[in-house]
Amino acid sequence: MDESLRSKTAVNLTYNAACRLLMFLLSSATSIVLARNLSSSDYGIVGFASIFVVFLGMFNDIGVTDSIIQKKTIGENELYTAFTLKVILGLLIFAVSFGWGSLSQRAFDNPAVRSVIVVLSTCSFINALGFLPTTLLSRELKFKRLTVPQIGGQVVATAVAIGAAYMGLRYWSLVLGSVASCIASTAIVIVLCPTPIRFKWDPKGAAEHLRFGSHLFLAWLLAFVLFNSDNFIIGAVGGAAMLGFYSIAFNWGSKACSLIDAAVRGVLLATFSRLQHETERLKRGYLVALEYVGFAAVLANVLLFILSRELLTLVLGGGTGKWLPALTALRILCVYGGMRAVLEPVGTMVTAIGRPSLILKSNAVVTCFQVACLYPALKYLGLNGVALVVTFSYALQVFVYFPVLRRELGLSYPSVFRSVRAALLAGCALTAFGAVFDRFEVISWFSLATKLGAGTALYLVVFGYLTGWKIFQDAREIRDAMVVKANRTAV
Repeated sequence: MDESLRSKTAVNLTYNAACRLLMFLLSSATSIVLARNLSSSDYGIVGFASIFVVFLGMFNDIGVTDSIIQKKTIGENELYTAFTLKVILGLLIFAVSFGWGSLSQRAFDNPAVRSVIVVLSTCSFINALGFLPTTLLSRELKFKRLTVPQIGGQVVATAVAIGAAYMGLRYWSLVLGSVASCIASTAIVIVLCPTPIRFKWDPKGAAEHLRFGSHLFLAWLLAFVLFNSDNFIIGAVGGAAMLGFYSIAFNWGSKACSLIDAAVRGVLLATFSRLQHETERLKRGYLVALEYVGFAAVLANVLLFILSRELLTLVLGGGTGKWLPALTALRILCVYGGMRAVLEPVGTMVTAIGRPSLILKSNAVVTCFQVACLYPALKYLGLNGVALVVTFSYALQVFVYFPVLRRELGLSYPSVFRSVRAALLAGCALTAFGAVFDRFEVISWFSLATKLGAGTALYLVVFGYLTGWKIFQDAREIRDAMVVKANRTAV
């Protein structure tokens, strides 16, 4: 990776990561307030409705966005054909949501589900209106500008959701927060990057988008089953309260990996797409990205693991044990979250080199195993069994991705392990610290603050020592690049 592209990628990742961290803090604050004011049944209603909304939402893109970003050159006809396709799909999804809501209501036996699905489905059309400016900014690697609508949307979501919760709107707090975020972020990106709205239809261009996106869409369809079969089984068999406990465990267990993926995916896809025909540079870029994704993923998920009891009792429960039934499942899903964060950049690289069929194959293997095991796991082991199945299923992707990447890119297992070795060892040290600390300290705000502060410092010291303090050198380089860029912009 040449210095210019490397520097630009590092700066974009930094801006994106800072944006996502701020959004994470805002969403976490929202989650804490809502968890203290809503019941597990409220979370269960929205969680079950979200299964159907996410399924419909997959038809809103069908791989079109990645097809536009992955192309080295894009014509006006192709671009506006993709926009027209997105708008049509958004309107169709909203129309279908009325009938789809009735179907889901019968499955969950709760009249609130249908209304929640219809309201949440409006986001499909709203997001389509922001497709052009968002995609163009991503192609041009202008991720700093994209942080503004993302943060703005989260600020609005936080204000609306918390306000609705204090007004006693129960599960509608979650729904209205999501819709408000969608409207705000779309409006802001349109203002920041005004793009003429034109409707065009080029059959050849549409066919090309759909051909590229078909593998991604089928992979996402399987991913939908993968990520929602657990919710469906628990909701249908165990009811709203049990699903609410699982939703808390899964949402927090996957927060870090969702944050990391959102921070790096768009930047890495745009960067790797530029290097798709340069095998050696692509491999080096992936290994560097993996090292820092591993650094962040292990730190975040091990911290969550050792702080899980304090989180459920003090932070989410307000000093009560109302969320403690989710404790073991949360700890298992911390392992899932770390593993998922480390594996997801592989999918980004596979998409960049034009091999989305490999994602489809991987998701097919994982989905078949998970769906087959979920019901017996729930029946005999409860929520903890479901968490174990979800974690083990996701790990199976290693056996699909890496043999192909080793053959096509020369990516060896030792080189991959070296990239994450320091993070894993630092994570082991942090886990041991948490175990020893718990033997001498009861649950309190002091124990939470101490484990958070001292644990993070310990992890950074161990990781820095094992890598020769390279992380701080890279941080200085990124800072210097950002200062130079800022000075050039000012001039």
